[in-house]
This record gives sequence, C-alpha cells and structure tokens, in this order.
Amino acid sequence: MKKRSTLALISAMAVVAVGIFISFFLSFSVTDDSYVITLPGQGSAIIDTSPDVSVNNRNKLKTISVTADNIQSVVSSLHRPENYQCQMEMVYYYQTQQTTMVSNLWKKGDLVRISQHTADHKDGQQILLTSDWAYLWAGDQPFARFPRQVNDLDLYSRAPSYEDLVQMSRDQILFGELRELDGQLCLYAETSDKLTGELESWYILVENGLLIYASGSLNGVNTYRCAMMELQTELAEDADFTLPDGTIPQ
Repeated sequence: MKKRSTLALISAMAVVAVGIFISFFLSFSVTDDSYVITLPGQGSAIIDTSPDVSVNNRNKLKTISVTADNIQSVVSSLHRPENYQCQMEMVYYYQTQQTTMVSNLWKKGDLVRISQHTADHKDGQQILLTSDWAYLWAGDQPFARFPRQVNDLDLYSRAPSYEDLVQMSRDQILFGELRELDGQLCLYAETSDKLTGELESWYILVENGLLIYASGSLNGVNTYRCAMMELQTELAEDADFTLPDGTIPQ
C-alpha cells in the first residue's frame, strides 16, 4: 500500500515527474442511478450503486454473518463491474500539516487510466496500466514504461483498495461486520499494522464491491483518509486510454 512502495518505483516516478503544470479539473456527469453517500468525516460522495455485475452481491450476503474471521473471504468473493470510472481523494496528515491528492481513474477491462492533480487542480502524474506494463508521463514529456508489480494499482493511484484488505495477514484484522452507510450496505473492517501500530478503518460498498472510504490513525492522530468522491459504472464516451504518442498499448 502507501507505505510499501519500492525503490524502483520511486526512481521511476522521479524520472518522469516534471513538477507542477497548468490548472486542470476533470468533472464527471452524474447518472440517474446515482446515490449520495455521506462518508465518515468527509462530506458527501456521488456513488452509482447500480453496477452491471453478473451476481447480486446483496443476495450473497443474506445468509452470511460477517466477522473478523471471514470478512477477507467475503470481500474477495464480491462481484465487481468490469468497467467504471471514479474519483479518489487522498489526504495525508503530517503533524500540523496536510496534503491532498486527487486521482481520477478509468477502468476498461485490463486497461486502467489514472490522472492525478493536486488540491488546487494542478496536474500531477499521468499513468496508463495494462496487464503487463505501467506507462508514466507528465505534461508533454515522453512516457516511461515499467513492468507491473503485484497489487500495484493502489501504489500508482496513491489510494488503498479492497485488495489491500484481502491480502493482509489474518492477525491484522481486528473487527469485521456488515454496516449501513446512509442506507447503503457496506462491509466494514478495522485493521492494524503490526510494524507501525497504525489503525485503519475500511468501508466497502456491497453493491459493487469497491472501497469507498478508508482512514488511518496512529496514537489517536489521523495519518490519512481516502474517499471515493464520485463513481460511475458506465464509462464516459470520451474516456481516453491512449498514450501521449496517440497509440493504445495492448
């Protein structure tokens, strides 16, 4: 996750990073099926809760009692939309300071496009992921290409995902249950990092199986929070999966 980036990736991102660029803001249109969810400590989020998935997740959970012992397997078994777009907001806390990064993400099968900007809407890293390769660039600079790593989507998007919860060791899971958030059914978990002592909370929306909120604290002080501020389970027609040279990687 955020604390487990490798030196290779840090070097790679440093090579292609070129600083802060022109102001940019990307907005999503809202579908009629959207639902406004109030996230813990984070205002409201516009979430599409009608994904096109092959199996109804809610029906799967009607007879399951969710606990710390089985929440990882339950999260892993949820069905998720093949294509979607969302906006994730990450806030990192450093003593009396904090910094915010927004990642706009589009997923189309194995292709994932990520566009990042700062809280004041200045361009950051641009990323295109395939099943085998990660392409990174900034502004009009040439892109760099690197092999994918295991579970590296959260590293590139700078946001945790449900996969982080699934891959934790069992002794890190402190609590698990089904919990409602503004009438929407969520899988809720509390976990601990044995190395740092950080405590984390996770909300995963049952309808689409995606993480909509996570937060961390250490010794009672906030370390980060991540909120999915917008989600559509249908891609916009202008979703762009091309590289700066105009090609679409295979």
